[in-house]
Amino acid sequence: MSEKTLMTQTAVYDGRKLWDEILKAIVDTMPTQLFPLFREVYGKEYPEGTSIVLLETETSTFWESGEEPPGSTFMDIALLVGGTDYYHLECQMKNDHEMVIRMFAYDVHFAVTHTKAMKRDAGEITLKFPHSVVIYPEGSNAVPDHLQCRILFQDNSEHIYQIPTVKVQTYSLEEIRKKHLILFLPYTMLRFRPRLRQEKKIAEKELTEYLEEVILILEKEVSAGGLTDRQYHDYVRLIRHAAKRVFAKHRKLWEEVDKMTKPLIKLPSVEIRELEEKLAKQEAENVEQEAKIAEQKAEIQRLQEMLRLAGTN
Repeated sequence: MSEKTLMTQTAVYDGRKLWDEILKAIVDTMPTQLFPLFREVYGKEYPEGTSIVLLETETSTFWESGEEPPGSTFMDIALLVGGTDYYHLECQMKNDHEMVIRMFAYDVHFAVTHTKAMKRDAGEITLKFPHSVVIYPEGSNAVPDHLQCRILFQDNSEHIYQIPTVKVQTYSLEEIRKKHLILFLPYTMLRFRPRLRQEKKIAEKELTEYLEEVILILEKEVSAGGLTDRQYHDYVRLIRHAAKRVFAKHRKLWEEVDKMTKPLIKLPSVEIRELEEKLAKQEAENVEQEAKIAEQKAEIQRLQEMLRLAGTN
């Protein structure tokens, strides 16, 4: 798929907000992976080649606290699809009841920044809110299907601001495969965390079989044309990052993940290094070979000189 993207800020991933960073990494490098999510949440279908533009995400913090001067914060993902459809995505780990207020504030700022339309002859301004969604990678029991906020206006009219939520852990691997929700796969490693917290044993075989199924889903997606080989390796890398965080205090389980994923990962920098090492080795072998040839030539010359001297005697 051709993708038109506009990067409004440099993406730097340092692991401090890993679960947010995984989503941002996917959107930055392969934004069309969001299309199955849009189909799942909003029933929106986009043809191959639909453009995706990443939008500015900076917003003011004036609404957060009256005790400190206004500053800036950033929405997770803001984008324009097909030149007409606006989306706002947030990744949220905990069921924060204030989240709906933050989303409303974000969306007001989004509308003012990106969708404001003015009819000068009628003196009318229109603000169009984006299609917003909150993705919850971990918890699901206490997370509602929608976040809601009742808004009362000064004329006594009211409106229910409501946005859908996506609870990743409610999707089985089979559902993820069928619906092509591949961007959920790195987050599925979080399924093991509740058991680890409860100190329940996780067998290495169980983890191995789970990873095998995850990798098989990726391989099938490549075969179906939904992923390129490079994107396949990008996903394996993200799964590896997720697993390293989940199994940070469980060495044997992490070693099992490491064993299964490390051979699959070969970043461009690694390929360059390997090629440079191979070239250096070949050059060294060539130098050694040239030295041997020179030594053999010198020996031939020495022997020829001995024969010449013997002939003159």
